Amino acid sequence: MRTFENLPCECIVEILLYFEDNHSTLHKCLFVNRFWCKLVVPILWRRPFRQWCNSFQRVEKRIESNWNSLCRTYIAALNEVEKEILTPFDKRHDFPQPLFQYSSYLEKFSFSAISGIIMEGWKINDMWINLFQDETIKRLRRMMTAILQLVLRTSHLREIEILDYYTTQLPFFYNVLDIIPFSSYQLGFSQLRNLTIHCNSHTYHKGLLSNLSRSCTNLQRLEYNIEQHIDSETMDALANIITTQSNLKKFSLNNCNIVYNQGRLISYLHSQKESLTSLSIYFIDLSIINLNRIAEYTKLETMKICNCHWTIKGSYEMFLRSPIQLKSLTFSKNRFEDNTILDALIEKAGKNLLKLCTDKVPEKTMKYLFQFCPNVSKFTLLYQGNCKEFLCYLKGSRIRQLVIKSHINSDKLLFSLGKHVPSSLEKIFLRCDFTPVYLRNFLHDYSTLSLNTLETLYIKDRYDHTYGYLQEIKSCIACNLMKTIVLESFIYTDDELDLFQNIRKKGINLILQEAV
Repeated sequence: MRTFENLPCECIVEILLYFEDNHSTLHKCLFVNRFWCKLVVPILWRRPFRQWCNSFQRVEKRIESNWNSLCRTYIAALNEVEKEILTPFDKRHDFPQPLFQYSSYLEKFSFSAISGIIMEGWKINDMWINLFQDETIKRLRRMMTAILQLVLRTSHLREIEILDYYTTQLPFFYNVLDIIPFSSYQLGFSQLRNLTIHCNSHTYHKGLLSNLSRSCTNLQRLEYNIEQHIDSETMDALANIITTQSNLKKFSLNNCNIVYNQGRLISYLHSQKESLTSLSIYFIDLSIINLNRIAEYTKLETMKICNCHWTIKGSYEMFLRSPIQLKSLTFSKNRFEDNTILDALIEKAGKNLLKLCTDKVPEKTMKYLFQFCPNVSKFTLLYQGNCKEFLCYLKGSRIRQLVIKSHINSDKLLFSLGKHVPSSLEKIFLRCDFTPVYLRNFLHDYSTLSLNTLETLYIKDRYDHTYGYLQEIKSCIACNLMKTIVLESFIYTDDELDLFQNIRKKGINLILQEAV
């Protein structure tokens, strides 16, 4: 312990960060001494919303904890101006002054998460009141406004998520964002690095967007999800956020099936061509976009093109002439007349390409991949029923990780997969549906290759085949060469757990995981 105490603060913080997801351990560290307390509090309070904002089920489980540990703490830190906002609708803000200014440690803020927590808090304290009564809406709006102003006044946010999960249920939410004087709180945005915005209305919080374009000019990651047609003023505000950045690294545009105006945002992205390293586009009609500009992104290393549409041929040569040197490419669920874009990107990437995710595995594309990209180490196959060309490629590849995802039956693929495992393969992730007997077929076929290089087989059971999988694993113990088999399911029966123990006793490193 003496050695640990003599470490520099920076080293101790790095060690404590390993327990960031383990709140129970960090809470115990608070009581070691005052020095430890000062180190742990900023870690606990820099992302206090993340354990509740991912799913409504988690929110329901932690309602009371949310209300007590978050709302009460933030209310206690309000200044006199912010407390006035709560009057006369709420008199319960005279809490003891907290030991720390907890909001100053906040790095990631989710507007929808705090609105949901406030909503659930009122349900607890007011016996599940009607959220759509006028007086209730006014109270919730004032609470939201006060806490937002506290956060913007005191924090140095690194990441903001403006999501829409709760906003569709809470009529007070939009009004709050429209009435807060964001121009007075540029401090809260000056260190922003990651920004996610969901646009699900025609006019979208112009005051907030305008302030973001002025005060946060050093974003590293920017993500837009556009769910409806938005007016030209909102589009201008979104475009201004792009053009004012000095060193944007990652950009994602999800157009959610809407094909109006999206080309304009892509064109503004050209201002970041010297810095952008990652580009993700979803549900975009590429026919109305100048792809020559995308081909000029000199530092682009990661590209995702999904659910997009393309009707114009002739892009092959354009990408071959581009300076793009991709290391990671995702190309799936697109509606293209041919595979020229994918083939061109593969040929241009060459030896630089390390990761590929696609549902397009025609013979020509697989030949290009084998010829130009020998260093692909991770391949994610979105299986759609055709596997002959892929298996031929797989056998001679240097892939170290293979991920197979599919919502259709994958028996045909599993039937042949074991015979085509390359000597380089270390991990296989099967996130697909297949009959248990084909697992036995795979294990047996792989054992005949005598490679002994495959370390981990990961199986995610989506269709209640767990017991069958366990039986097949047990029947193949003699020929099993895998060091670890991981089986993930939503729930395990007593019979499955008993069979699991029997397999473990026979020396198989079998791991059961609960699906989330």
